[in-house]
Amino acid sequence: MTEAAKSEAELSKEQGNQHFKAGEYEEAVSCYTQALKLSEKGDKGKAVYYKNRAACHLKLEEYQKAAADASKALDISGNDSKALFRKCQALEHLSEENPQHLTTAYKDAMRLLQMEPKDSQVRAMLVRLKDRVMKLSTEKHTTTNRVEQMLKIAFGKEESLENKRKAVSNLIVLSREEAGAQLIFREGGIQGLDLLLDHQDEEILLNAMMALTNLCYGHRSRTMALLDAITLPKICRLVARPDEKVSNGATSLVQAAIRAVTGLDKVIHRGAEEAVVIDNTADLEQLLKALLVMLKDKRVSGIGRDNVIDLIIKNVPKKGGLGIIIKTNVAQSKYKDGIGCSELFIDMGGLKDLIIVGGNVKDSDPCLPMTDETRMHISVCLTRIYDDYAIHDEAVRRFKDICQSTVQGLLGEVEKRGMVANLEAIQALTTILHGPFDVGNIILGIQAIMNNMIAMCAVEEPDMQMIAVEAMIAAMSKKNRSTFILSHGAGLLKQIYKSESADAPIKVRALVGLSKLGSIYGSDGTRKAFAEGSTLKLAKHCRKFLLTSRETDLRRWAAEGLAYLTMDADVKEFLVDDPQTVRAIVELAKAGGVNVVYGVGTTLNNMVNGYEYGKEEELPEMKKLAKFAKQHVPEPHKLDSKDHVDMRIEKLVKEGVVVSLVALSKTESHAERELLSRIFLAITEREAHRGITVAQGGAKVLIPMANEGSDKGKWFAGQALAKIGITTNPEIAFPGQRALEMVRPMKKLLDMDASALQNFEALMALTNLASQSESVRSRIFEDNGFALVEHYMFEDHELLKRAAIQLMCNLVSSPKWLEKYKSTGNDRLKYIVLLCGEDDFELVKAAAGTLAQLTAHKDMCERIPDEVKSWVDILCEVGASPLPDIQHRMMVVIANMMMASKELATKIVETKILDVVMAVRISLKDDADPTRQKVRKCVDMALRAATDFGLIKPASNLEEQEALPASAELLNAS
Repeated sequence: MTEAAKSEAELSKEQGNQHFKAGEYEEAVSCYTQALKLSEKGDKGKAVYYKNRAACHLKLEEYQKAAADASKALDISGNDSKALFRKCQALEHLSEENPQHLTTAYKDAMRLLQMEPKDSQVRAMLVRLKDRVMKLSTEKHTTTNRVEQMLKIAFGKEESLENKRKAVSNLIVLSREEAGAQLIFREGGIQGLDLLLDHQDEEILLNAMMALTNLCYGHRSRTMALLDAITLPKICRLVARPDEKVSNGATSLVQAAIRAVTGLDKVIHRGAEEAVVIDNTADLEQLLKALLVMLKDKRVSGIGRDNVIDLIIKNVPKKGGLGIIIKTNVAQSKYKDGIGCSELFIDMGGLKDLIIVGGNVKDSDPCLPMTDETRMHISVCLTRIYDDYAIHDEAVRRFKDICQSTVQGLLGEVEKRGMVANLEAIQALTTILHGPFDVGNIILGIQAIMNNMIAMCAVEEPDMQMIAVEAMIAAMSKKNRSTFILSHGAGLLKQIYKSESADAPIKVRALVGLSKLGSIYGSDGTRKAFAEGSTLKLAKHCRKFLLTSRETDLRRWAAEGLAYLTMDADVKEFLVDDPQTVRAIVELAKAGGVNVVYGVGTTLNNMVNGYEYGKEEELPEMKKLAKFAKQHVPEPHKLDSKDHVDMRIEKLVKEGVVVSLVALSKTESHAERELLSRIFLAITEREAHRGITVAQGGAKVLIPMANEGSDKGKWFAGQALAKIGITTNPEIAFPGQRALEMVRPMKKLLDMDASALQNFEALMALTNLASQSESVRSRIFEDNGFALVEHYMFEDHELLKRAAIQLMCNLVSSPKWLEKYKSTGNDRLKYIVLLCGEDDFELVKAAAGTLAQLTAHKDMCERIPDEVKSWVDILCEVGASPLPDIQHRMMVVIANMMMASKELATKIVETKILDVVMAVRISLKDDADPTRQKVRKCVDMALRAATDFGLIKPASNLEEQEALPASAELLNAS
């Protein structure tokens, strides 16, 4: 190693030390890493760099990395007590999640005690570890006995059915803990549970699957052994069963296996820069192949097929799924440079298979069992894969080509297979239109396909008419398609609806088609597709289906018709004035499943004008320009005024609309989640509705909606949560773990792309949350939390600045936040002091409260005179404030500074601050106000400190023996 490189490495180390002292641990890690890169192999100085980097990782709570670095330091310098101590610290923390680290930590601590026998910290650590080792040993012994006993009963041939049920149920509990799961695995539990999967008793079967699911969590090798013993085909047969509980249980097992095999459940690798990525492409291909086989298998039940599609949704896209597959040592692989899982899925023919299954009709060969929701699941799946895969022009083109060629392929089989192929093509197109609509719209451009739909409507064959009408409804989302259908298909739709021979399912679909045509001009109050009053008549027909039909499917279609008609404000008022209709919509939402989300959600969204959120404000000048150019400018309906909207929301809330939204929130569709978020936001605008929203479960479902969905949907859900968090006691609205889950969506609202109102409400909600517990304050600190809050403290917008300071006032009591202010080399403390001199009373109150907490620490008190030139004027001005709350906070600051040290107290009594303190005490002599009494108590503390330091003496004429004097004088320094 050259002298220059060695010198540069030492310089990097010194820079790291400076960053560490300043509390800038991530920067320190970078410096020590740079020093390591500059060092040669065998350089003993690397031990120091590793040891120092381990200290940084400990501060950052990156315990796996800390243990790794400390171990490397010990490999170079085996007797380094500091490195060994840091390794023990890291292992102690890691053992809380993985008990396997506990024994190693204890052994290392014993060795450390021999090296540092007088170190009190080492002794304390050893005592803690010994207690935990003893406790673990006892638990392990107890767990071993319980596992052996439960396995014996569960797999015993002569045991009663009830005993077997209890034993398998206990195995679920035992398998949740790593120690229990490992013992079950070692004792042959997988083989025994495999036998129970063939048991006739459903409870035993379900519990056996649950126990196997627990064995998979976070353990790849155990999962591979499980798949080898039970086999994937057997688990797939369970997924395929028509029993919903069994199919769902087996689906959970497959999901757990996928996550374990792909490593998604592995919490931490050993150092991100040195992580070994497992080549899992072969396993993935096997799993995806099994899912695709089931997707097309006619032996799979409808509920089983839905579960298979859901597994694809959850695991194929990057967002929450398998993500990127990285090839490491497989040079022959087609994917050696890395591939997205969506691409692998498409390469395996998955996209084409989804479209073909979506086009399956009852006359298809084979005819696949499907539920009413299967096609909706496929549409969601197509959307997710499209959003994930089509991120560049070539991928978009390939996705569209596959969709188009698949539909054209079905159309090309008409001569060979007859009208069935035509029906399959139109049904497949409808499924695509409900998913990635842009792709479906391109396919609509295929020659004669629109004419084909119109022609099929004219044929009096129920199945053909139904498929054609559904396709027409889906195609109307573009104005040019709607105009074509209005010209060529409206008459046919009216004819079908009025036909006495047509079945109710076909009639209601025709009604929805007419309703959608009637809404092509949206909420524009000046333009109508049909004659005046026609939309109201259509709404009455939809209402009739909604109230009189017993079949959920008919009511679902009626709700979808209302979804289009409620673009008209007259229809909104008609519906909301009919409590029976509103209750029917609410009941449909609770019982209808994911298929009703669009119809019910859009209807409610239109009624509360939720589509107004996120709209760009129209400039009056642009409106005038459009009118001057004789362009049509949409005008809002008079019934869409704020007063009418508020009245509609009030009526909907009274009829239990929040309960319906909670039921609908199970949807996986991002567009539908955004729809629901808009409604929640409209409801929570009024403070009176927020308590009802919490009581009926709205706050609980809003958190996942704020974390997953479209960008706008997440913002709207987060804003609704913020409104709840501002005015509702967080212990009631967000109890326990939910308070921690609230932090993430609130921090998203602090994004620069969010509106100022969203920023403000997020800061206010976080202020309320931060008052709840230290764990919440720590969670806010994570992921760059300090920088986010500090950014808004410097905002020009007064309300944002004030809200940020109020939040900091609640956060600074936390050690992590306090550490940022204790670090030197910045103006953070100075800024807080200067804010106390502002004119905004609320801002001053928050800043003074923050300063009061900071000055509870001696070092912070001593820095104020050195860093702030105008500190005397600010303390005097705020201390003499006529507002009790502000005055109280500043008197706490003065008292803290007076008690910090004699040197600082001397500085204070030599200034006019003492005069202010004395004047305040005199003015509060007979004031009985509780807040004023708090101020007086602080004044007394400050004067007592000055007296104790011998800087002032009490006057001789005491009026109250227990109180400090009303006047005082400086002691003669000489």
